[in-house]
Amino acid sequence: MRTVFVAWLALLSVWVMAQPPEPLVPSHLPSVGRTYAYRLLVNGEVQVEVSGIAGVAHFAADADIEQRWQGEGNRLRCDITLKGGTLRVFSTLGEQRQKMERIPLIFVTTPFGEVVELRGGGARSLDELTANFDLLATALATLLVPFPQTGLRAGDAWKAVHRFGSTFTLTTVQCVEIVNPTPLRSPIVKLRLRYTLPMDALIDPSLRSQMNLTARYAAESEVLFGVAEGRTLSASGKINLEVGGRLPQPPPVESEPKPDQPLQEQSQPQQEAPNPPPPESPPPLAPSFQLRVDAKFELLTAR
Repeated sequence: MRTVFVAWLALLSVWVMAQPPEPLVPSHLPSVGRTYAYRLLVNGEVQVEVSGIAGVAHFAADADIEQRWQGEGNRLRCDITLKGGTLRVFSTLGEQRQKMERIPLIFVTTPFGEVVELRGGGARSLDELTANFDLLATALATLLVPFPQTGLRAGDAWKAVHRFGSTFTLTTVQCVEIVNPTPLRSPIVKLRLRYTLPMDALIDPSLRSQMNLTARYAAESEVLFGVAEGRTLSASGKINLEVGGRLPQPPPVESEPKPDQPLQEQSQPQQEAPNPPPPESPPPLAPSFQLRVDAKFELLTAR
């Protein structure tokens, strides 16, 4: 009888081990009310072409980023702020160093990380556009991880939609691995993300029309997400930015008005009318430009 019981237990253990684990349901709810600090390291190459003249430069940047989660009804508000940093550019002209100014962006998300609203942005210059795209791309590739509400297992892949006004971004996510899936240790999810960001999200319509701007941002990243904390622990990946358009035209220089000519006496013979001035030629087109950035990044939890 004992032999039968032992055999039954062995069969039962084999059956239990063969069953798929319960799906893990990560979300950002554990992060509500908390603030997290990160360190971002970026290095890459920028190629600029203006009216057929091309130039290449290399750059390296380090920045401090802060993420704060708050509840907002049945949704979450995520404030992501680039608090400052340093950008170094290396080219044939030598080394240039520039301080990175504070840039805030506010996202409204579902508890599972899909963006439903973006507050802020609306870049009014090319510099603002590049800075806002950098922060938005970093956020989507690392800090705003979307999850399926039904849960996930290792190997699962899914699509998520981030909405920015009238535009949206489709993100593909795959769960590569679940580390520490036992109850005794908090699980960590290893994910791969890929997306392309439309241009309309952060460009002021008047600037887009004035400069005939087009922009495209794509990213691929690998993220470690702590389920118990409900936030990103670390991430790394690559980003590609392509911007094209025309440089803004300087305002036309107004010629000074000529002084009034004195009236001639009626007794003098009437002079022939001068020939009409030649028609003005249309103003030259503003020089076109193409900007391409290829970079790698690493996001680390700040100590």
